[in-house]
Amino acid sequence: MNPTEQGAAQTSRCPFALDVDGADQHAENARLRAAGRAVPVELPGGVRAWAIPRHEDLRRVLTDPRVAKGIEHWGAAQRGEVPDGWPLIGFVATDSVINSHGADHRRLRGLVDQALTPARVEAMRPGVEHLVGTLLDRLAARPQERAVDFRKAFAYPVPTAVISDLLGVPQRKRRLLHVLTGMQTRTTNTPEQVLETDGRIEALLREIVAERREAPGDDLISALLTARRAGDDRLTDSELHGMILLMFFAGHQSVINVLVNACHALLTHPGQLAAVRAGEVPWSAVVEETMRWNGAVNQFPMRYPTEDVVIGGETIRRGEAILASFGSAGRDPEHHGADAERFDVRRRQAGHLGFGHGPHFCVGIHLARLQLETALAGFFTRFPEVRLAPAGTWTVRPVPSFVSNSIEELPVLLGPAAETAAETGPR
Repeated sequence: MNPTEQGAAQTSRCPFALDVDGADQHAENARLRAAGRAVPVELPGGVRAWAIPRHEDLRRVLTDPRVAKGIEHWGAAQRGEVPDGWPLIGFVATDSVINSHGADHRRLRGLVDQALTPARVEAMRPGVEHLVGTLLDRLAARPQERAVDFRKAFAYPVPTAVISDLLGVPQRKRRLLHVLTGMQTRTTNTPEQVLETDGRIEALLREIVAERREAPGDDLISALLTARRAGDDRLTDSELHGMILLMFFAGHQSVINVLVNACHALLTHPGQLAAVRAGEVPWSAVVEETMRWNGAVNQFPMRYPTEDVVIGGETIRRGEAILASFGSAGRDPEHHGADAERFDVRRRQAGHLGFGHGPHFCVGIHLARLQLETALAGFFTRFPEVRLAPAGTWTVRPVPSFVSNSIEELPVLLGPAAETAAETGPR
């Protein structure tokens, strides 16, 4: 059965039940696109929403002033229809810039913008390059014949250190916060797991803030606390915790996913990797094509119309939930062409939504690009013979989620390291 037939068959059994395991997101997204421009879907716990799987429709939704963020706009939540311990509650209920709207969003966004100006990010470049070089030296010292997990050994420590240093997350708390935020992305979690994870995250955030209050440093959390002591009460405790959680999560989990996805794409498309190494294609093109073709996020919850809106002939009522189908939009042939399913670093980009769009456009885009380009250029320069571990020694296992998009491990054989790690920066 082709995607169109599968989509039609699925629509006849509306709503479309999203796979909580995220086992084959891109095949599922093809069925969503075939099913319509606004597709009713079922989420864990029987919760209903609308998926917007096509690029142009999603782009309009992301900028439509009638479509808001904030759980207070969600009719089902206000009516008590969202079960306790719902797996996606951390995405929609956190008191942060990503779940704010209007004046509150502008206020919170302004605070984050100050921390991530292009000039400040550029000033971080030497530190990022040094970190990447240090990690590459460690990898080069490993036995060449042993496979190494690219995700754990390289993709994880780069953004985790960068965002933790920026925020002021103590060294000994970073690993636990990484594990807990990773758990939050899993749409397979039981209610008990959700409640336990959310409780542990909140307790950990309180500890981190208390430490920074007692021993402030040159970091964002300390700066925000200092401003509050000086009489600037624009940020509540709940908003402060939400900001830390959002920036840590988006600042490292998303970058990890893209690094892994880009590395896997290049190693399975050796001709394209050769072109990048030869300087025929810049590393920035690898980042943009990965963000389009296999970005960090698949389906992102939620947005809510403040009045009825019509998309593709379907009326989405005020207060109903909308999923931003970023993964599907990235492979929409109506926007990206008939070869949208193909990874192609030479592609002339038609504009993708991998970093979001509109008022909630990724605030950390400059820092993300800096890390992605520097890490990928450094890794593939230092290890010119790197290859995937042999087939049969490992299995591609997607992260169990329809929100997050990556694989849980990426074993590679590094091969001999180049003599120097001097060229770690992107071209």
